[in-house]
Amino acid sequence: MSKKIGPFELNRVTEGDCLQLISQLPDESIDVLVTSPPYWGQRVSQGAGVEEDPREYLRVMTDIFASFLPKMKKQGLLWLNIGDAYNTPVNWSFEDKKYSSLGANGTGLADHNSAYVKPRAKRKAFTDKNENWLSYGNLLALPNRLVISLCDKGFLYRGEIIWRKKNPMPEGRCRRAHRQHEPIFLLAKDERHLFRTTPPVGSVWDIANEKIDGPAHYSRFPEELPRRCIEAYGQAGQDVVIFDPFSGSGTTGIAALKLGCSYIGFEIDPVQVVASNERLKLLRQQEVKVKQTLKQPENHSTFAE
Repeated sequence: MSKKIGPFELNRVTEGDCLQLISQLPDESIDVLVTSPPYWGQRVSQGAGVEEDPREYLRVMTDIFASFLPKMKKQGLLWLNIGDAYNTPVNWSFEDKKYSSLGANGTGLADHNSAYVKPRAKRKAFTDKNENWLSYGNLLALPNRLVISLCDKGFLYRGEIIWRKKNPMPEGRCRRAHRQHEPIFLLAKDERHLFRTTPPVGSVWDIANEKIDGPAHYSRFPEELPRRCIEAYGQAGQDVVIFDPFSGSGTTGIAALKLGCSYIGFEIDPVQVVASNERLKLLRQQEVKVKQTLKQPENHSTFAE
């Protein structure tokens, strides 16, 4: 197999905006896309996820994944891990008191309470539109809205995996269920897509979060997640091309190479590009050493009878 697909070198991460780079991929060149795009309001850096209005975020996400559809092989799959957001700010202000049910009388805390005056890291998962599904405190259902939008663009919705986290992020006291899972949506280009049927793929995956060395990437999913997604394709080998347009720390690429597949990744953060390419390079070097060791003949000594 060629070491490039279009202008992109295999088994490396390319720096850039995925919406601009995807157009350079040849049509019908990708087998499996496994990705977790930036969640709305959870980042303050460049790229998607920093939009002031979640409707704009949905439009951007729809455009990105719709542009990928012609790049998929007919039998290809898209695995999409994306989280939701409540329309509630982390940075409470005194004006937010009117929404509160806290305090002795259920009308908010004292005016000087740290909930209103303590400075916190800025988080943008909040809009003050306060209309219909953008009402204050509403769970916005962004993952479901995105899946519906992608179906309108031509994708087939084939199911949902529940990623049940063994070590979920703790949440504060709140009048709702604490979230201990995230969805992973399965979409396809054609109903006759490839998929492993034996053993069948279950719809609930128990996977713990994990840490890696190198620059911090706070929204990284564990390696087992893309590994399961790739294995569910039912085929492997260097001709099977795995793609992640939000490559981050390169976890999808690590899983792909360990399974004997090829990989292409796009990432807008230059620090993560360098770090993930170092991880991929190290993995390839380790695989070469293992192969060389296996090829070495055994050293048999000859003894006279």
